[in-house]
Amino acid sequence: MGRTAFCFPGQLQEKPTLKEDHPLRSDPHFKEYVERASHQTTFDLLNFSCRGEEAGFNLKLQIATYLLSMIHFYRLRAEGWVPDIIAEHSMGIYAALAASEAITFEEGLWITESVGRILEREGASSGGAMASIVGLPLGEVKKIRQELNGFHLSIANYNGSMHFVLSGEEKGVEKALDLALSRKALSATRLTFNIGLHSPSLSVLNGEILSLLKEIEVRSLKCPVLNHWTIRPLRQEEIKDFLSQEIGQPVYWDQCVEKLIQEGVDQFIEVGHGTTLTKLIRWINREVEAFSAGDRAKD
Repeated sequence: MGRTAFCFPGQLQEKPTLKEDHPLRSDPHFKEYVERASHQTTFDLLNFSCRGEEAGFNLKLQIATYLLSMIHFYRLRAEGWVPDIIAEHSMGIYAALAASEAITFEEGLWITESVGRILEREGASSGGAMASIVGLPLGEVKKIRQELNGFHLSIANYNGSMHFVLSGEEKGVEKALDLALSRKALSATRLTFNIGLHSPSLSVLNGEILSLLKEIEVRSLKCPVLNHWTIRPLRQEEIKDFLSQEIGQPVYWDQCVEKLIQEGVDQFIEVGHGTTLTKLIRWINREVEAFSAGDRAKD
Protein backbone atom coordinates (compact mmCIF):
# COMPACT_ATOMS: atom_id res chain seq x y z
CA MET A 1 0.00 0.00 0.00
CA GLY A 2 1.25 3.46 -0.89
CA ARG A 3 1.23 6.53 1.30
CA THR A 4 -0.65 9.80 0.99
CA ALA A 5 0.73 13.32 1.41
CA PHE A 6 -1.40 16.41 1.93
CA CYS A 7 0.32 19.40 0.31
CA PHE A 8 -0.46 22.97 1.36
CA PRO A 9 0.24 25.74 -1.20
CA GLY A 10 1.89 29.02 -0.27
CA GLN A 11 -0.29 31.62 -1.97
CA LEU A 12 -2.80 31.75 -4.78
CA GLN A 13 -1.62 33.94 -7.65
CA GLU A 14 -5.09 35.25 -8.39
CA LYS A 15 -8.13 35.80 -6.27
CA PRO A 16 -10.54 32.87 -5.99
CA THR A 17 -13.83 33.12 -7.84
CA LEU A 18 -16.67 32.09 -5.55
CA LYS A 19 -19.84 32.98 -7.39
CA GLU A 20 -23.22 32.21 -5.85
CA ASP A 21 -23.51 28.90 -7.73
CA HIS A 22 -20.07 27.65 -6.67
CA PRO A 23 -20.64 24.30 -4.90
CA LEU A 24 -18.18 25.17 -2.14
CA ARG A 25 -20.45 27.94 -0.86
CA SER A 26 -23.12 25.44 0.17
CA ASP A 27 -20.63 23.21 1.97
CA PRO A 28 -21.10 23.26 5.78
CA HIS A 29 -17.33 23.44 6.35
CA PHE A 30 -17.12 26.55 4.20
CA LYS A 31 -19.88 28.23 6.17
CA GLU A 32 -18.44 27.19 9.55
CA TYR A 33 -14.87 28.35 8.98
CA VAL A 34 -15.75 31.57 7.19
CA GLU A 35 -17.96 32.35 10.18
CA ARG A 36 -15.23 31.44 12.68
CA ALA A 37 -12.75 33.62 10.80
CA SER A 38 -15.16 36.56 10.90
CA HIS A 39 -14.87 36.67 14.71
CA GLN A 40 -11.13 37.32 14.44
CA THR A 41 -10.46 39.28 11.25
CA THR A 42 -12.22 41.95 9.22
CA PHE A 43 -11.30 40.08 6.04
CA ASP A 44 -14.39 38.97 4.11
CA LEU A 45 -13.64 36.06 1.76
CA LEU A 46 -16.82 36.33 -0.28
CA ASN A 47 -16.52 40.08 -0.63
CA PHE A 48 -12.87 39.74 -1.69
CA SER A 49 -13.70 37.12 -4.32
CA CYS A 50 -16.34 39.31 -5.95
CA ARG A 51 -14.63 42.71 -6.04
CA GLY A 52 -11.82 44.11 -8.17
CA GLU A 53 -8.23 44.40 -6.99
CA GLU A 54 -8.00 46.63 -3.94
CA ALA A 55 -5.63 47.96 -1.28
CA GLY A 56 -3.76 45.28 0.62
CA PHE A 57 -4.31 42.77 -2.18
CA ASN A 58 -1.38 40.48 -1.31
CA LEU A 59 -2.31 40.35 2.37
CA LYS A 60 -5.92 39.52 1.53
CA LEU A 61 -4.82 36.91 -0.98
CA GLN A 62 -2.66 35.28 1.69
CA ILE A 63 -5.54 35.14 4.18
CA ALA A 64 -7.84 33.76 1.45
CA THR A 65 -5.27 31.05 0.67
CA TYR A 66 -5.10 30.03 4.33
CA LEU A 67 -8.89 29.96 4.77
CA LEU A 68 -9.52 27.94 1.62
CA SER A 69 -6.75 25.47 2.45
CA MET A 70 -8.25 24.87 5.88
CA ILE A 71 -11.79 24.55 4.49
CA HIS A 72 -10.58 21.96 1.96
CA PHE A 73 -8.65 20.17 4.70
CA TYR A 74 -11.73 19.79 6.88
CA ARG A 75 -13.76 18.68 3.87
CA LEU A 76 -11.20 15.99 3.04
CA ARG A 77 -11.07 14.84 6.65
CA ALA A 78 -14.87 14.56 6.78
CA GLU A 79 -14.74 12.39 3.65
CA GLY A 80 -12.33 10.00 5.40
CA TRP A 81 -9.03 11.12 3.92
CA VAL A 82 -6.12 10.74 6.37
CA PRO A 83 -2.61 11.86 5.37
CA ASP A 84 0.48 9.89 6.28
CA ILE A 85 2.53 13.07 6.08
CA ILE A 86 1.98 16.76 5.35
CA ALA A 87 4.11 18.86 3.00
CA GLU A 88 4.02 22.64 2.67
CA HIS A 89 5.19 25.21 0.15
CA SER A 90 6.30 28.61 1.45
CA MET A 91 3.61 30.24 3.62
CA GLY A 92 1.49 27.12 3.33
CA ILE A 93 3.31 26.20 6.54
CA TYR A 94 0.65 27.97 8.64
CA ALA A 95 -2.21 25.84 7.31
CA ALA A 96 0.00 22.75 7.48
CA LEU A 97 0.66 23.33 11.18
CA ALA A 98 -3.03 23.94 11.86
CA ALA A 99 -3.92 20.72 10.00
CA SER A 100 -1.37 18.82 12.08
CA GLU A 101 -2.94 20.37 15.23
CA ALA A 102 0.35 21.93 16.34
CA ILE A 103 -1.64 25.18 16.40
CA THR A 104 -5.35 25.90 16.24
CA PHE A 105 -7.28 27.16 13.21
CA GLU A 106 -7.56 30.58 14.85
CA GLU A 107 -3.86 30.71 15.73
CA GLY A 108 -2.94 29.84 12.15
CA LEU A 109 -5.21 32.58 10.86
CA TRP A 110 -3.70 35.08 13.29
CA ILE A 111 -0.13 34.15 12.31
CA THR A 112 -1.01 34.35 8.62
CA GLU A 113 -2.45 37.84 9.00
CA SER A 114 0.26 39.08 11.38
CA VAL A 115 3.19 37.92 9.25
CA GLY A 116 1.33 39.15 6.17
CA ARG A 117 1.10 42.64 7.68
CA ILE A 118 4.83 42.61 8.43
CA LEU A 119 5.57 41.66 4.82
CA GLU A 120 3.12 44.28 3.55
CA ARG A 121 4.89 46.96 5.58
CA GLU A 122 8.33 45.78 4.51
CA GLY A 123 7.29 45.66 0.85
CA ALA A 124 5.92 49.21 1.01
CA SER A 125 9.13 50.56 2.54
CA SER A 126 11.86 48.63 0.74
CA GLY A 127 10.13 47.09 -2.28
CA GLY A 128 11.03 43.95 -4.12
CA ALA A 129 9.61 41.47 -6.58
CA MET A 130 9.47 37.81 -7.55
CA ALA A 131 9.37 36.12 -10.94
CA SER A 132 8.71 32.61 -12.15
CA ILE A 133 11.04 31.22 -14.82
CA VAL A 134 10.04 28.02 -16.60
CA GLY A 135 12.06 26.13 -19.20
CA LEU A 136 15.64 26.96 -18.23
CA PRO A 137 17.93 24.60 -16.30
CA LEU A 138 19.33 25.57 -12.92
CA GLY A 139 22.75 26.42 -14.34
CA GLU A 140 21.26 28.98 -16.72
CA VAL A 141 19.17 30.57 -13.96
CA LYS A 142 22.31 30.82 -11.80
CA LYS A 143 24.11 32.57 -14.67
CA ILE A 144 21.31 35.14 -14.93
CA ARG A 145 21.53 35.73 -11.19
CA GLN A 146 25.31 36.17 -11.37
CA GLU A 147 25.10 38.58 -14.30
CA LEU A 148 22.70 40.74 -12.26
CA ASN A 149 24.69 40.45 -9.05
CA GLY A 150 24.23 44.10 -8.14
CA PHE A 151 20.49 43.62 -7.67
CA HIS A 152 20.80 41.06 -4.85
CA LEU A 153 18.80 38.39 -6.63
CA SER A 154 18.41 34.94 -5.14
CA ILE A 155 16.68 31.74 -6.15
CA ALA A 156 13.65 31.66 -3.87
CA ASN A 157 11.87 28.52 -5.09
CA TYR A 158 13.26 25.33 -6.60
CA ASN A 159 9.99 24.03 -8.01
CA GLY A 160 11.41 21.52 -10.48
CA SER A 161 14.40 20.84 -12.71
CA MET A 162 13.23 23.56 -15.14
CA HIS A 163 11.08 25.74 -12.89
CA PHE A 164 12.49 28.37 -10.54
CA VAL A 165 11.46 31.59 -8.85
CA LEU A 166 13.84 34.53 -8.57
CA SER A 167 13.47 37.04 -5.76
CA GLY A 168 15.05 40.42 -5.09
CA GLU A 169 15.09 44.06 -6.15
CA GLU A 170 12.34 44.95 -8.62
CA LYS A 171 14.67 46.33 -11.31
CA GLY A 172 16.81 43.23 -11.10
CA VAL A 173 13.80 40.94 -11.40
CA GLU A 174 12.60 42.84 -14.49
CA LYS A 175 16.04 42.51 -16.11
CA ALA A 176 16.09 38.81 -15.21
CA LEU A 177 12.76 38.33 -17.01
CA ASP A 178 14.19 39.85 -20.18
CA LEU A 179 17.33 37.73 -19.98
CA ALA A 180 15.34 34.54 -19.38
CA LEU A 181 13.11 35.15 -22.40
CA SER A 182 16.12 36.00 -24.58
CA ARG A 183 17.59 32.63 -23.62
CA LYS A 184 14.49 30.74 -24.73
CA ALA A 185 12.68 30.24 -21.43
CA LEU A 186 9.21 28.82 -22.01
CA SER A 187 7.81 31.53 -19.77
CA ALA A 188 9.10 34.28 -17.48
CA THR A 189 6.44 36.12 -15.51
CA ARG A 190 6.14 38.46 -12.53
CA LEU A 191 4.36 37.11 -9.49
CA THR A 192 1.98 39.20 -7.40
CA PHE A 193 4.43 39.77 -4.53
CA ASN A 194 5.87 43.26 -3.97
CA ILE A 195 8.63 41.89 -1.75
CA GLY A 196 11.58 39.57 -2.26
CA LEU A 197 10.18 36.64 -0.29
CA HIS A 198 12.57 33.77 0.53
CA SER A 199 15.65 35.91 0.02
CA PRO A 200 18.38 36.58 2.63
CA SER A 201 17.35 40.25 2.87
CA LEU A 202 14.28 39.21 4.89
CA SER A 203 16.40 37.70 7.64
CA VAL A 204 16.19 41.10 9.36
CA LEU A 205 12.59 40.21 10.24
CA ASN A 206 13.48 37.04 12.17
CA GLY A 207 13.40 38.66 15.59
CA GLU A 208 10.13 40.49 14.99
CA ILE A 209 8.36 37.33 13.83
CA LEU A 210 9.77 35.29 16.71
CA SER A 211 8.51 37.94 19.12
CA LEU A 212 4.94 37.86 17.82
CA LEU A 213 4.93 34.06 18.23
CA LYS A 214 5.83 34.34 21.92
CA GLU A 215 2.31 33.74 23.21
CA ILE A 216 1.51 30.89 20.80
CA GLU A 217 1.54 27.44 22.38
CA VAL A 218 2.92 24.91 19.93
CA ARG A 219 1.49 21.45 20.58
CA SER A 220 2.76 18.06 19.50
CA LEU A 221 2.09 17.34 15.84
CA LYS A 222 -0.61 14.75 15.16
CA CYS A 223 0.82 14.22 11.67
CA PRO A 224 4.44 14.82 10.60
CA VAL A 225 5.11 17.97 8.59
CA LEU A 226 7.98 17.92 6.10
CA ASN A 227 9.34 21.43 5.88
CA HIS A 228 10.37 23.08 2.62
CA TRP A 229 13.80 24.22 3.72
CA THR A 230 15.68 21.39 5.46
CA ILE A 231 13.59 18.60 3.86
CA ARG A 232 12.96 16.81 7.12
CA PRO A 233 10.01 16.59 9.53
CA LEU A 234 9.64 19.53 11.88
CA ARG A 235 10.14 18.88 15.58
CA GLN A 236 7.75 20.53 18.00
CA GLU A 237 10.49 22.47 19.77
CA GLU A 238 11.90 23.99 16.57
CA ILE A 239 8.66 25.22 14.98
CA LYS A 240 8.82 28.82 16.24
CA ASP A 241 12.43 29.23 15.11
CA PHE A 242 11.52 27.75 11.74
CA LEU A 243 8.59 30.15 11.31
CA SER A 244 10.81 33.12 12.14
CA GLN A 245 13.49 32.11 9.62
CA GLU A 246 11.71 30.47 6.70
CA ILE A 247 10.69 33.69 4.90
CA GLY A 248 14.41 34.38 4.35
CA GLN A 249 15.25 30.85 3.21
CA PRO A 250 14.61 29.12 -0.13
CA VAL A 251 11.82 26.64 -0.85
CA TYR A 252 13.19 23.30 -2.11
CA TRP A 253 9.89 21.93 -3.36
CA ASP A 254 11.49 19.56 -5.87
CA GLN A 255 13.52 17.93 -3.10
CA CYS A 256 10.42 17.68 -0.88
CA VAL A 257 8.51 15.75 -3.55
CA GLU A 258 11.47 13.50 -4.34
CA LYS A 259 12.00 12.78 -0.63
CA LEU A 260 8.34 11.85 -0.15
CA ILE A 261 8.40 9.53 -3.17
CA GLN A 262 11.52 7.83 -1.80
CA GLU A 263 9.62 7.23 1.43
CA GLY A 264 6.73 5.53 -0.32
CA VAL A 265 4.32 8.37 -1.02
CA ASP A 266 2.48 7.75 -4.29
CA GLN A 267 -0.57 9.94 -3.77
CA PHE A 268 -0.33 13.72 -3.41
CA ILE A 269 -3.36 15.86 -2.61
CA GLU A 270 -3.08 19.62 -2.95
CA VAL A 271 -5.10 20.99 -0.04
CA GLY A 272 -6.09 24.30 -1.52
CA HIS A 273 -8.21 26.09 -4.07
CA GLY A 274 -5.78 25.99 -7.00
CA THR A 275 -3.68 23.45 -8.88
CA THR A 276 -0.19 24.98 -8.68
CA LEU A 277 1.36 22.22 -6.57
CA THR A 278 -0.54 19.52 -8.46
CA LYS A 279 1.07 20.65 -11.72
CA LEU A 280 4.52 20.89 -10.15
CA ILE A 281 4.25 17.38 -8.71
CA ARG A 282 3.20 15.97 -12.08
CA TRP A 283 6.17 17.67 -13.75
CA ILE A 284 8.55 16.23 -11.17
CA ASN A 285 7.17 12.67 -11.42
CA ARG A 286 4.40 11.55 -13.76
CA GLU A 287 4.11 8.13 -12.14
CA VAL A 288 2.50 9.33 -8.91
CA GLU A 289 -1.12 10.35 -8.46
CA ALA A 290 -1.67 14.06 -7.83
CA PHE A 291 -4.88 16.04 -7.65
CA SER A 292 -6.30 19.18 -6.06
CA ALA A 293 -9.04 19.28 -3.45
CA GLY A 294 -10.13 22.56 -5.05
CA ASP A 295 -10.71 20.82 -8.37
CA ARG A 296 -12.77 18.10 -6.67
CA ALA A 297 -14.96 20.78 -5.05
CA LYS A 298 -16.08 21.97 -8.48
CA ASP A 299 -17.55 18.57 -9.41
